[in-house]
Amino acid sequence: MVISIIPAFLLSSTFLYLVSAYSFTISTPRECQNLTVSVTGEDGEPPYRLLLLPFGPSPLPDNVEVRQIQDIPFGAGETVLSFPLRYPDRSQFVAVVSDAAGFGTGGTSVVTAVLPNDDGAGVCFDPSTNVSPLFAFSINPPNQIVQCTPTRLWWDNTTVQGIPSFLGVIPGGRSFVVPEGPITDVPSQGTGFSWTPSVRAGSTLVIVGGDDRGVGSGGSLVAIVSAGVRPNEDCLDDDSPSSTPGSPAGLPTSTGTA
Repeated sequence: MVISIIPAFLLSSTFLYLVSAYSFTISTPRECQNLTVSVTGEDGEPPYRLLLLPFGPSPLPDNVEVRQIQDIPFGAGETVLSFPLRYPDRSQFVAVVSDAAGFGTGGTSVVTAVLPNDDGAGVCFDPSTNVSPLFAFSINPPNQIVQCTPTRLWWDNTTVQGIPSFLGVIPGGRSFVVPEGPITDVPSQGTGFSWTPSVRAGSTLVIVGGDDRGVGSGGSLVAIVSAGVRPNEDCLDDDSPSSTPGSPAGLPTSTGTA
């Protein structure tokens, strides 16, 4: 895939992400220290969930990848979630908060960098052991997502449990559930379906795969959506997802579409 590395925001306070219904903040992310995510506003519908998505290459020697995609539920009726961040210093992630109304309703963070720990905490991951998804998926045409042009998402059916599902995450923008079309088998392309991405060209798009084993069990792919040789905007409207800049707390800017 075409990988996009977005400049990290190294901030020393909390980060605030807003949509029309409710918002969330995250504390300063530090290697192996607790990350706290707080939902604010009264219009969210519990239970809440956090999707924590690794972004960009690993900073560890030999590019050892220790970060896992994490789908973490808040406690029943709770609006605050705290857990150890097992991501290394200088790595990056994107956070998405959802509620009972659907995926991504709380907004999507910009790409955020992890800072060194400052409390003497020991290493909370094995820097010599790679983690890997439980199954792999691919797209066709390979290595590209083209605005308003059919893309086939496919996988090896012998490696999945149940029927895979996919999420689209746009850092600093609006995230969504990828609509699933009729599932077919195609020679050399396994089992899958066709999807026409109504995502604006220039957007950074992360596609996250999952099956009955959970969100992220299929890993993720990153691409910059292109306009194509003959740009087609037939599938776009005012609600079409796109990348928009995020902002730190104190300078709130909408990161979603009402």
